Amino acid sequence: MTLRRHPRWLLVAGGLVLALVVVAIRLLVDSRIALRAGEMSETRGDRLEAIRHYQDAARLYLPASPYVRAALDRLEAVAAAAAQAGDGPSVRAALEAERGAILATRSLYIPNGSRLPSIEHRLARLLAATEDRSVAPGVSFEARAAWHLERLARRPGPALAHVVLALVGLVLWVGSAIGFVSKGLDARLHLRRRYAMIAGVAFAVGLSMFLLGLRFA
Repeated sequence: MTLRRHPRWLLVAGGLVLALVVVAIRLLVDSRIALRAGEMSETRGDRLEAIRHYQDAARLYLPASPYVRAALDRLEAVAAAAAQAGDGPSVRAALEAERGAILATRSLYIPNGSRLPSIEHRLARLLAATEDRSVAPGVSFEARAAWHLERLARRPGPALAHVVLALVGLVLWVGSAIGFVSKGLDARLHLRRRYAMIAGVAFAVGLSMFLLGLRFA
C-alpha cells in the first residue's frame, strides 16, 4: 500500500496558514496579557503604568480582537477618571496613548479611526490650556486650540517609492522560500544545488529590499 503524496504547493500553503494562525494566536494572547496587567495596575491606583499596559494591548491589533477594543475603552475610562480627579497629566497621557495606539495600527486604513477626531479635539484643548502663554502672547485660547488641532489631524503618509521597494522585496523574499521548497529540493529532499543557490540569493536580496523599504518608508 502506498501513501498518497500531496502536491508541494499544498504543503507550502498549509505551512503559511499555520504560520498565520500562530501569529494571530500570539497577538491575541499578548494583547490579553497586557490588558490584564493594565487592569491590575489600575486597581493599585497606578494610572500611568496602567496607561502603558493598555497602550501595549491596543497596539497588538488583530481584526475583531476584543482585547484591542477593550484596551481603547479602558484608556477612555482612565482619561475620564483622571479629568474628574483633576489629574491633567494623566488625562493627557491616556489620550496620547490612545491616539498613538490607533495610529500605530494603520495600514491602508486606520482601524478604530473613528475615535481620532474626538481624541484630538480634547487633546488640542488640553494642550492649549497648559502651554506657556509667553510663547504667543495675545493669541486667544480658541486660536491656540485650533493650531494644535490642525497639527494633530495631520496624517503624514509613507514614501511611495519605499513602500513599493518593501512590497517587491516581500514578494521576492516569500517567493524565494516557496521556490526553494518546490525546486531546490528533489522528491527525496536532496538539495538541488543550482536552484538552492538561486533561491538563497533571491531570499537575501528580497529580505534586504523589504527591510530597507520599511526603514525609509
